[in-house]
Amino acid sequence: MENSFADRLKQLCSDYYNNYMEAPPCPVSSYTRMNSLLAGTRKPTLEELVNISEAYDVSINYLLTGDELFPSLHLLKREDAELILNTIEKLRPEPDLC
Repeated sequence: MENSFADRLKQLCSDYYNNYMEAPPCPVSSYTRMNSLLAGTRKPTLEELVNISEAYDVSINYLLTGDELFPSLHLLKREDAELILNTIEKLRPEPDLC
């Protein structure tokens, strides 16, 4: 299992490539910067964390800690993820109106 930010970022890039068969997005200022994040020689800035989170559809918490309620949710197709979340929402009990 991944244990560092760089490991998680590498896995996200790999998953993206395997799913779309194209180069993963570079949500930071340059490929040089992205390579330093992938190598673990630099730490991400807050802005980079936000951009990476949005580009790969994962939480900042996952990027920083690897802890996520659904750690592989980013591997699902968006429609499947929405179906799961909608199903969970339907299971929520109705509020008492008394």
